[in-house]
Amino acid sequence: MPLRPASDFPPTPEPEALEATYQECRAALVSANRSRGALKALSERRGVVITELQRELVELEADLANEARTKARLHALNAKLGGVIRELEETGDAMVGLIDESERQSGYWLVDMFRRLIEQAKRWRMVKARAAALASEAAPEIGSAEQLGGGS
Repeated sequence: MPLRPASDFPPTPEPEALEATYQECRAALVSANRSRGALKALSERRGVVITELQRELVELEADLANEARTKARLHALNAKLGGVIRELEETGDAMVGLIDESERQSGYWLVDMFRRLIEQAKRWRMVKARAAALASEAAPEIGSAEQLGGGS
């Protein structure tokens, strides 16, 4: 039954139409109350859905913020590790250069080259230790990044 405005009903019905007017008013009221109840239920369901979506949004925001922090830390660790790898390469190249040069030399120069080679070997070990420390520092970061982004 469509909703009827109050102006459809007479303010002072005739005595002979009183019963019929009462029944029409009552039917209109029942219909309006049903519609109001249906709208209220729909509104409550929407409220529940909105609350759930807001909760999921907050969780997603927290997950994304955590992932961003983890990726930033990984990027910083990668930059440090890149520097260590470059230093290892430079040290290795210097050692190879000294060995090549020592093959062409003899006498005092050979002793000096071995001394320089030993210095480079010490540098190599120091840089290698730094690389190992960085790798152990990066291990938890890599694990959490794999959990968050599937290894990306």
